Amino acid sequence: MKRSLFLGLIVLLLAGCNLKKSDEVVRTTNYTYEEYYPLMDGRVDSLHIAIAVEFPEKVPNDDLLEPIQQNIKSEIFGDAYQYMDIKQAIEAFTAMLKTEYRQNNLPVAEERRAENDPALDAILNEEQIISSMVMDVHNYILSYAVERYVFMGGAHGSNYRIFYNYDLNTGEQLHEEDIFVEGYEEPLTELLLSNMVAQNEDVELIDDLKRYGYNVDEILPNDNFFLTDSSLVYVFNPYDIAPYSLGETEISIAYDQLQDLLQTPERF
Repeated sequence: MKRSLFLGLIVLLLAGCNLKKSDEVVRTTNYTYEEYYPLMDGRVDSLHIAIAVEFPEKVPNDDLLEPIQQNIKSEIFGDAYQYMDIKQAIEAFTAMLKTEYRQNNLPVAEERRAENDPALDAILNEEQIISSMVMDVHNYILSYAVERYVFMGGAHGSNYRIFYNYDLNTGEQLHEEDIFVEGYEEPLTELLLSNMVAQNEDVELIDDLKRYGYNVDEILPNDNFFLTDSSLVYVFNPYDIAPYSLGETEISIAYDQLQDLLQTPERF
């Protein structure tokens, strides 16, 4: 199971404001919550909830702040929470997780007890760990990440990162089709493959990736990317292009390699 990210915090904290970029394009506030919620008295089972949200509180156009905030809350917690205050959303979401944990696991524990099942002592632990943060602000494009780790029993949990890119001029969430010209898929795929090879010291050819367990045919534009000052970074989560054991894969593509594929090259 994943190690605690929050060093024993068990209450919701308002951690102050952070400055993103020296020109104050975006300001954020951090909200964190952590709790070990017991399944029932007399047992050691628990649900570990840990949440850390870096939440935008200021963007250049005040009229666009609320739509961006609502979208972020929806992506983190679900559509039902998007119109709540961020602290209320965290409180309501964690209450839902606790209710579901007991609803799903109490009947199992009680059935084992009634039947004197030798599996009675098996621990019914679960984990729900969520962190979200601003990755960067590049030419008024805000890249935002949501990372989740979920453990509900079994050999290991599942973890993944999803990225959302917001145009701070319009408030719209940007996708590949908003950034690249028509027909970008094939040349962008070639760039992904060539850059993956170039950024991996252990391989020299695309065919070498296959030997390491990568499914080369699945290394395609997946709309899961963030922006930096120098490059666009694609992220492939465990199982996307390789077995779980190989973990997450990042592939960076410099903007100068993308100039012919961008709708507005001057912005990058």
